[in-house]
Amino acid sequence: MKITLDHITRKFDETIAVNDFSAQLPSGQLLCLLGPSGCGKSTILNMLSGIIPVTSGRIFFDDRDVTELEPEKRGIGLVFQNYSLYPHMNVLENICFPLEIQGVRKSERIRRATELAEMVYVDSLLKRRPAQLSGGQQQRVAIARALVKNPQLLLLDEPLSNLDARLRIEMREEIRRIQQETRVTTIFVTHDQEEAMSISDQIILMRNGYLQQIAGPLEIYQNPANEFTADFLGNPVINKLAGVVHGGKIAVRGADRPISVPGAEKIADGREVHLSIRAESFDPAPPVDAGTNGPANFIEGSVVALSVTGKDTLANVRVGDFDVRAFIDSDETIRAGETIRLTLKPRGVFVFDAQSGDRLV
Repeated sequence: MKITLDHITRKFDETIAVNDFSAQLPSGQLLCLLGPSGCGKSTILNMLSGIIPVTSGRIFFDDRDVTELEPEKRGIGLVFQNYSLYPHMNVLENICFPLEIQGVRKSERIRRATELAEMVYVDSLLKRRPAQLSGGQQQRVAIARALVKNPQLLLLDEPLSNLDARLRIEMREEIRRIQQETRVTTIFVTHDQEEAMSISDQIILMRNGYLQQIAGPLEIYQNPANEFTADFLGNPVINKLAGVVHGGKIAVRGADRPISVPGAEKIADGREVHLSIRAESFDPAPPVDAGTNGPANFIEGSVVALSVTGKDTLANVRVGDFDVRAFIDSDETIRAGETIRLTLKPRGVFVFDAQSGDRLV
């Protein structure tokens, strides 16, 4: 089912939680609503479900306007952060309960609930009560209960936040598997970029109630629309060097020479910018005599610290007035205190306006 959000806004008294949000979300995909706490993610989920009304704007499921429709008539399944299982019911009864409310006969309820229990691997736990289940098992039961009604839309609100790190990884893989098997349109709310990047078909990134960008995980990482998007995605956080454009080059504060970045020649002289470079977007090498003080597509600095992460080592390099993090091969014989040259790769290098955060290059 395709979802259309047409200029929706939600106000709580004088606070605007979601501001003029428009998006078309394709059918059959797993989409992640991503952003920091308080950005409006859960508010959008609650408007989609009908739990809270929109202040203005319209919501469409395919071509059907559901803006004023009651939650129970929207054909959705909802999984909450705390799972909300009924403690006095066993697993089978919990999964069956939505069908019981609908008046589905008992034999059909049990058949459909058992099928879903097998899909989420809790068919051996049907007689247990929630208190006898692990966090991951409770999550699986909650997903089965949400799917038993054959919803057209599945909404998941921070479903993994109560699980430990290892179980989070296991369960996000399970959620992806289940979504691919059922092909139900799924919207997954999270503040965890790693979760969003690992399981989603598309990421919907929000900030302060505003949509920032919608794109696939690789596209949004490699082609951020603005500085917030570049900053929010990636680990470690993207390097940010303040500078000024002169003659199509970027003079980074405190650096010995201006830096040449393709596309910077289109930026007006004197404009203050942020040169943002991902840690993997450097080729390290020992410094050599450049012969001039002219522009180059590299930066040089002193290695402050090295952190081995496995195949790669994360180097902290002092460049002018800034500390730069760069991944280098662990086989490289580079030591703290040495001077290193970091050549910029074409991908993962961006230029943003220092005031607005708009992308310039």
